[in-house]
Amino acid sequence: MPIDRRIAGEGFPLTHGDARIAVPEHVVKQLLTEHGVAVPRGRVLTGPADARDLDGPLVLKAWGPGLLHKSDVGAVRLGISTAGLPGALDDMAVHLARQGIEPRGYLAEEQHPGGTELIIGVVRDQTFGPVVLLGLGGTATELLDLTALRPCPLTRADAEDLVATFPGAPLLTGARGKPPVDRAALVDLLVAIAGAGGLVERIGPDLAEFECNPVVVTPEGATALDARLILDPGAAPVEQAQDTDFTALFAPRRIAVAGASTGKNGFGNRFLAAYRQAGWTDGLYALHPAAAEVDGVPAVATIADVPGGADYLLVALPAARAVEVVAQAAGKVPFIQVISGGFGEMNAAGAALETDLAAAVAGTKTRLLGPNCLGVFSPAGRQTFTLNAPTRPGRVSVVSQSGGLSGDIVTVGDRRGLRFAKVASIGNAIDVTHGDLLSWLVDDPETDVLGVYLEGTRDGAGLLRALRRADGRKPVVLLRGGSSAQGARAVSSHTGSLAGEEKVWRAVADATGVSLVSTLEDLLGSLAYLQGHPEPPAPGSSGVLVIGLGGGASVLATDACDRAGLELTPLRPGLRARLRELGHGAGTSVANPLEVPVGPVSPAGLLGDALEPVFGEDGQPYRDVLVHVNVAAYYNYGKAGLRPLIDAMRDLLERGYPARTAVVTRNSEVAAPADAALLARFAAERGVPLFRSFDEAATAIAAAQRFDARRVS
Repeated sequence: MPIDRRIAGEGFPLTHGDARIAVPEHVVKQLLTEHGVAVPRGRVLTGPADARDLDGPLVLKAWGPGLLHKSDVGAVRLGISTAGLPGALDDMAVHLARQGIEPRGYLAEEQHPGGTELIIGVVRDQTFGPVVLLGLGGTATELLDLTALRPCPLTRADAEDLVATFPGAPLLTGARGKPPVDRAALVDLLVAIAGAGGLVERIGPDLAEFECNPVVVTPEGATALDARLILDPGAAPVEQAQDTDFTALFAPRRIAVAGASTGKNGFGNRFLAAYRQAGWTDGLYALHPAAAEVDGVPAVATIADVPGGADYLLVALPAARAVEVVAQAAGKVPFIQVISGGFGEMNAAGAALETDLAAAVAGTKTRLLGPNCLGVFSPAGRQTFTLNAPTRPGRVSVVSQSGGLSGDIVTVGDRRGLRFAKVASIGNAIDVTHGDLLSWLVDDPETDVLGVYLEGTRDGAGLLRALRRADGRKPVVLLRGGSSAQGARAVSSHTGSLAGEEKVWRAVADATGVSLVSTLEDLLGSLAYLQGHPEPPAPGSSGVLVIGLGGGASVLATDACDRAGLELTPLRPGLRARLRELGHGAGTSVANPLEVPVGPVSPAGLLGDALEPVFGEDGQPYRDVLVHVNVAAYYNYGKAGLRPLIDAMRDLLERGYPARTAVVTRNSEVAAPADAALLARFAAERGVPLFRSFDEAATAIAAAQRFDARRVS
């Protein structure tokens, strides 16, 4: 339930003219107590006698406007005896008056004997809503920044993982002779604040910032010594995502296109051509006020005139006209996609049109994609947004904010062997969001792997829910372009300054298992690797084995794996000896990386032979094998082009070793175009992802291993 307005009424403006409200510490601590969080025994003072039942030493604090950071202005005093409290009150009042500060009141508490000091805070992120922070607390919090975050609400498993992995975790297990603290009590405190039904949920969207600094943890428990809460009563409530079945979006029975011309070749005409190329001989209509047909496609005047009704309306008209057409069609068609730009991405006038566009479908059963987006691609459903699109369906689905990148994902991805189930671009996403589509795709039986391109979202809560639903069920790879603007107002707490945007995204990734990547190549490479290796890893397998020719290249491969967080487990001594007996590694390494002279004059079976003892009966099971080859060598030392490499890869695959395989083709730009095409075709047909760099391959392997760790059987 929302926080009691009486509690907010006891607060005071954060600063002059600021709508935000600072809630007094004693009120916040009462809330904490109601949620089972331990706080020091204390009294709000109307006079010194109010503290006579407290045991010294005491802590004295003032509260009121200008006292958000009490220690900075001398509004906190420690170690006060009960008898010395009257003098301490007078001294503090005089000290604050000299600074022009007039407290609203004073709080006296029993001083805690001390322990390990932590900070626990919550701040409302602009994208994902409340996120909780745990770190080392006290006066050096921002200086040290030994913190980690998770999005709310926390499960108990989330809280346990946060306690176990935040940078200050070693101090909790007994460092420098100190006994270990009660970590279960700390987990309880985190869940009481940020878990389902906890304080954050009780406060609701009014919460702007919350902080306990310090929380003192000891072998006996956890106590919040200080508490701060800032409310923002003007915050917009979180919108709940609509529950929509998107089947007809990706496989419509009938399509209408608005904006195709009888006199020129515009976007609408191009879409008609693309749909005809995709196999639409009937069920496709152009909307035109006068023509009987456009480019050989039957034309009707309005969406209501489509025989049997349309499932999907594509609008390729100038912004103002697009609003009119959408308003006429709203409620008559399940899905409308507006390709047109000129809306909120442009200027104030465009933003006004965007508001009108959203209003046109509000309250109807019509869902709108865009505006400013390319549309939908699904080979099985004959949905397309480009000519000469791939026609072979696959198991990978992508939701992209960018229309242009959606086209790149389809065309470049196809050349890399990616086969798509569904791709949707959502542009300005004023109605259908990433969260809406991802949540549906998690349950889509035709999708095994999910990709996301995102610049920002108005539905961060919905996106987070969708990512949580996908966690362990389907791997998600996310590429984020740009960065959203931070709030214009400065944050008022340590938590706010420490919860930066990058940290929040890493926290979301840690909480949901999503793999964050930084380039389009990494997105496509990771999707291809996950597509090519859908089955769970072999039982007992772990780590990565790097194999190839070239000591320097192997070192670079090791560095790339290290950057991606991968482990190169060394081969056991017995295996090394066996490999040397077989003639491998003369003057080179047989540890890991394993150096094998894969090249144009090597036998086709050399690579497979070298791995035979590794994966044999007494071998060492690796989860992933990264093979690297020097493409230039196939032209410097041979005349067969890349056919020997293809033969070596074919032999390796036919042996069926229980490990995923990634192949890095170094210096691939020197390959003859015909050879490069032959290799790419072979790799795509056999499901072997090719990578141009070690970092790209390592990123893809890391995405697969990340999903391994969370896979639900």
